[in-house]
Amino acid sequence: MAAASSRQETPTQQLAIKDLFEVLSTREKLYAHHLAQAAWNGSRIILRQTSPEGTGIFDFIIELHKACGGQWDSLVELQGVDPHDLTAFLEFAGLFLSGLGNYFRSSSGRRGPKVVPPISRDALLNMASSSPEAAAALEKIIKPLTSPLPSSLGFPDENNQSNYYPGEGQITKDEIAAVARVMEENSIEPENTRIHKRTIGQSVSFDVLQASSGPTSGPREFVDNASGIAVRLESGDHAAEMSKICFHLSKAANYVSNPTQAEFLTNCIQCFRSGNLEAYRAAQKAWVTDVSPRVETILGFVEPYRDPYGVRAEWESAVCISDPGETDKLRTLVDDATKFIRMLPWAMPGVNDGKGPFEASLFQAPDFTIVHSLAFCSSYVWEAVNLPNYSDIRETCGSKNIVFANRMSLNSNRHRPCYFVRPAEVQSFLAYNPSIRFIVTAIHELLGHGTGKLLTEVSAGKYNFDKESMPINPLTGQPVETWYQPGQTWTSVFEKLATSVEECRAMLVSYYLADNKEVLSVFGYTDTTAISAEDLIYYTYLHVGVEGIQALRTFNARDMVWGQPHARANFAILKHLLLDGGGVISVKHDQETATVEVSVDRSKISSHGRPSLGRMLRCIHIWRCIADVESCKSFYEPLSVVDGDYETWRRIVVSKPEPGWKFVQPNTVIKDDGGVELVLYKESNQGIIQSFVDRNL
Repeated sequence: MAAASSRQETPTQQLAIKDLFEVLSTREKLYAHHLAQAAWNGSRIILRQTSPEGTGIFDFIIELHKACGGQWDSLVELQGVDPHDLTAFLEFAGLFLSGLGNYFRSSSGRRGPKVVPPISRDALLNMASSSPEAAAALEKIIKPLTSPLPSSLGFPDENNQSNYYPGEGQITKDEIAAVARVMEENSIEPENTRIHKRTIGQSVSFDVLQASSGPTSGPREFVDNASGIAVRLESGDHAAEMSKICFHLSKAANYVSNPTQAEFLTNCIQCFRSGNLEAYRAAQKAWVTDVSPRVETILGFVEPYRDPYGVRAEWESAVCISDPGETDKLRTLVDDATKFIRMLPWAMPGVNDGKGPFEASLFQAPDFTIVHSLAFCSSYVWEAVNLPNYSDIRETCGSKNIVFANRMSLNSNRHRPCYFVRPAEVQSFLAYNPSIRFIVTAIHELLGHGTGKLLTEVSAGKYNFDKESMPINPLTGQPVETWYQPGQTWTSVFEKLATSVEECRAMLVSYYLADNKEVLSVFGYTDTTAISAEDLIYYTYLHVGVEGIQALRTFNARDMVWGQPHARANFAILKHLLLDGGGVISVKHDQETATVEVSVDRSKISSHGRPSLGRMLRCIHIWRCIADVESCKSFYEPLSVVDGDYETWRRIVVSKPEPGWKFVQPNTVIKDDGGVELVLYKESNQGIIQSFVDRNL
């Protein structure tokens, strides 16, 4: 796959926050300021996790800014840089800084392609000659900066790279698995680690690099009995950044609003200093009980999406301000959650308050908050999250659903292309889509990820279900025959399939319930409102089709693998509807005009569409609950296959690249009087660069 080009400029979006920030108290502003400083100091961690050259490219951009004093046009006047080359480089720099890396993520894919500046090496050298520092910075990274290979993120080979696995020689999947065995045997969790392969002559060994502010003790050494390889655990990865993060978290602790926030910060600091994820788990337990704080924060090694092995997590941090008025609108959805669970296709009247045996007896409604992002340090700015990712904490302490309103509102941008809808429906689809995205996201996070009971033998002879009167499997009509054994978890049993299947299940819950007028009325949509419930349901099915088609962008046809779990889930849902939905959705393509269009038969939505969604949802949900990985795999993997017409659609889809997202985010500074000032920047590449210069990272 050729490296993507940044020649076409992507509009820069502002994450609006000023009005909400200004009404915070001085104490809340100081709390938010230090949390934001901690968040942004994770930038170099993300860059280092993404590619070996990431931090070097960052340094080069900053040195160029210093060389011209932020007056980029002076490079044209003084250095003779071609104006078109300068514009192209600034576009690359804006994308690079907004996504914190030269492998860009998009709304439809987390593992994006490598992007190189679409200008010549000579043009880059000419720019860099503006200062000795810039020239030295460029010299370190000019080869990987301008090379189209490796072209994407993945298991290291000639076409892919992953800086979760640095070192001499390409690490193999078997070697990663061997190190994983050692880590599991010695209770070393992988989320905040990288694996460095060392080769000396014929000798190969591995260092597990654990993120912490410094080495807490000497390296610990282990040997894998199966393969004989040597493994050494070394703390202190990302030490400089972790130290700065801990410093600002300590400052933030002076301005907490309650003891729970202090407990959260104390445990985060302990984890980031030591690398011990038990402290992070303690922090998460405190975090979920801090219900709807005025200033919300997420930070840590959170999501494993970009690790090809699927266990090492990228640094992610967000500082947000809640919007109580908007949050109150969703209170009814939370209050009526049990009623809506009884509408799902595994519910059983008279069993467990009508919810059936595959739900907990008491639904623990997650904290549901609508916030506006003040600082979002991540390789992608999400619309919503459901955290924490630890299933035991979710079951015992609860979870939080957080919707980032100032990010989600940008989806109403009608200037973005809409390739896969019939021209006559484009304007209506774009008009309805923001409402659809909000509804399905809210249901996805609350009831999608919030439902389901994993039948488990908690310890020897102790079960979380009635072993003497086994639940009936609605797929077979027979008593359940499988469940989770002691020590097993959802991810350990379903392994690499787990993330995509869980996202698919959550999506199906949201689509299934969005096709319900009683549910839609909670969001204020009825048959008499300006946006009618009837039309909203129709365009929701069209949305399902478009999301499934767009997902094909992330499928790697060479390696026959999906780039991200959400996309795989979206495609699987569309394919299931095409095969099982009785014509409720259809897709036509024209190779000559390179078009793919989704159509929905309104007359078949209630008779064919909803039942089909229900069948798929029920199967996946039950298999997940009873640990039946083989049945799930035999059902789900064929739905993930891209061949025949699907491959034709994929080729057309990738020929119509989706514009990336670029965000310019504010900074906060402490004034001479002790107050906090919000600093805003222009919606431009220069504004993005200036914001990072001012962060002094």
